[in-house]
Amino acid sequence: MKQAMARTVLRSAALLAAAMSGVAMSPSTGAAQRAGRLGSVPRDVALEVTRVFNAPSTRRVRGDFTLAAADTVRGDLAVLNGNARLAGVVYGDVVVLNGDVFLQDGARLEKSLTVLGGTFEAPERPNVVGDIRVWSSRYRYREDADTLIAETDFFARWSRWVRDDRENGAESQLFVTTAHTYNRVEGLPILVGPRFRLRAEDTRVRAEVFGIFRTGDGIEWKRENLGHQALLEVRQGNRAGVALGGKLFDVVDAMEQWQLTETEVGLNSFLFTRDYRDYWQRHGGEGYVALFAGKASELRASYGEERWSARPARDPWTLFNSDLAWRRNPTADEGVLKRFTLSAVFDTRTNSQRPRSGWFLRGEYERGTGTYDTMGELTPGVRPLPTGTTPIPLNEGVTYSRAFFDLRRYNRLGPNAQLNLRAVFGGWVNGDPLPVQRRFSVSGIDALPGFDFRRMNGTSDVGTCATGSEEMYASLGRPAQCERMALLQAEWKGDFRINLFGDDSDYGDRRWGLGRVRADGAWVVFANTGRGWLIDRPSPSSIPNADLGPLVFDKNSVPGFDTWRTDIGGGFDFGDFGVYIAQAVSQGGLSPNVYVRLSRRF
Repeated sequence: MKQAMARTVLRSAALLAAAMSGVAMSPSTGAAQRAGRLGSVPRDVALEVTRVFNAPSTRRVRGDFTLAAADTVRGDLAVLNGNARLAGVVYGDVVVLNGDVFLQDGARLEKSLTVLGGTFEAPERPNVVGDIRVWSSRYRYREDADTLIAETDFFARWSRWVRDDRENGAESQLFVTTAHTYNRVEGLPILVGPRFRLRAEDTRVRAEVFGIFRTGDGIEWKRENLGHQALLEVRQGNRAGVALGGKLFDVVDAMEQWQLTETEVGLNSFLFTRDYRDYWQRHGGEGYVALFAGKASELRASYGEERWSARPARDPWTLFNSDLAWRRNPTADEGVLKRFTLSAVFDTRTNSQRPRSGWFLRGEYERGTGTYDTMGELTPGVRPLPTGTTPIPLNEGVTYSRAFFDLRRYNRLGPNAQLNLRAVFGGWVNGDPLPVQRRFSVSGIDALPGFDFRRMNGTSDVGTCATGSEEMYASLGRPAQCERMALLQAEWKGDFRINLFGDDSDYGDRRWGLGRVRADGAWVVFANTGRGWLIDRPSPSSIPNADLGPLVFDKNSVPGFDTWRTDIGGGFDFGDFGVYIAQAVSQGGLSPNVYVRLSRRF
């Protein structure tokens, strides 16, 4: 009796010491019964379990999971939002997120066990070969299709208040976090407000109301620095179903969001005073209905009314090149428009972050009707106007429609090789000329990296549809002016691994590391070709402009491939970043461009 009591006291003391010290338990410690570590989940641990869950070879379970004594899991096992009762054998790592683990007599785990947001119960000497790590703090994440993204943002973790109710699946959060990315119009936009989420079986409700404060003018409370966005959505179904929702917003939105990621745009702005996007303000509301299925496939229709306004560039603080002036933000068209949008996404990729094979298709049709108060400035002849008008006031009705398609195919040629293809098409469908903020360009490191960002080559530039002189175009802020564009991209990739000073058998598919000079990634060879153009329309007031000739085509025709811009290049993709060099081949006299990407090319 006394010996049993002594063992109990010793076990309790060991568990308390492990929880307070923050050191992972080893199976040799004899940790038994119930264990849970206090404190928040370290960032590296959150990213590690996220990688395990997202890996294609992992057996993923949502909800409760039971492994019978006669059953075996050959690889890694990940359980999300459920309890795991394990009596069999698991040969890989075991990750349980927001649930408890019950290890029964006879169970055997050949690698490590990590529990976030739960507890661990086991016999006195659990049969776990690797480490046992347990945190009681919940695992915070968001989802992109079936892929988890760990919420590790500093501001969100530092200033978010969370209340969870496990029994009814409700969660309310008070956010103080950043909105999209750092830019020359808003500086760093900050979101403050509550979010509420409720889940009951296959029905999910999400509501959020955020105020927006823009820091482009410093910490100054005035109307142009304030905004808002509110959302209410009801979603029925798990793997497939329907969603209904509505939005109210007063936001600064980016043009041409299909190029570059927000992280890349924000870091270039913050570090080097280079903003590769343009912006305009949207104030209004919309409602939508969506059908979804599978990983990330969705068909969505939305309708709303909003006021468009131009936004000038501010002078936000930057780390380097602070003596350089920001590029002017092009003047957008202003007015009130009603917009109908029909969009679709079809995704069969093995992984949205590092796909090995599969299709990704995204399409959008947009129809807008309304009235302009003011029209933005473009280079001469690009937008025909009725007789007697100027690019300033135009109080007439406008109707336009545009479409956009992004098609990608990922092909695995072998265990370590890929051939990936991409085709992007977008532009005017019918009606009036496209508004400034809905036009296109084929320029920059995401599209044609062998050519400098929106730099004119000649007096009629097929990448931006700019006419006239480089000085005039620069004075307008270098707007994207094309009504249609096409871009084709291809890349051949192969894996490589460098490990100069040690055995690499224990670090799996990590993309790179500093310890002992290790690297793991892919070499890339690529080619890109594309251009933009304008639609030929009668214009009673247009002055003949020879610069328009190479840019204007009939609405039913496509420019010949001999007029497209083309570049080739190569580099190394380390997963979280890549280093590349690209050379223009369709035009002589241009130097190669060396650049860094913080994501894969596409």
